[in-house]
Amino acid sequence: MALISEQADRRRPPYTKIKLWLMEHNISQKEVGTAIGRDVSNVNQKLNGTGGDFSLSEARILCRDFGIPREYFFEVNVPKMERLSMSN
Repeated sequence: MALISEQADRRRPPYTKIKLWLMEHNISQKEVGTAIGRDVSNVNQKLNGTGGDFSLSEARILCRDFGIPREYFFEVNVPKMERLSMSN
């Protein structure tokens, strides 16, 4: 039941690749927050899709300071039906 509630609270898909990248490089959400001037709760919400999105300036800082690949911020998940209609 909690899973359904979590999905309902999402504003957008989570940044799964960024979360994994941070874990693989031992970078904490606190470090991310310090770099962009946000608290851990805000960073967690941005990463999980339950809060606001990263601003362009925040994404630039994270790419510059931590080496996160830029494309991880700009991946678009286009629904299958829309992909099919665009290919016609």
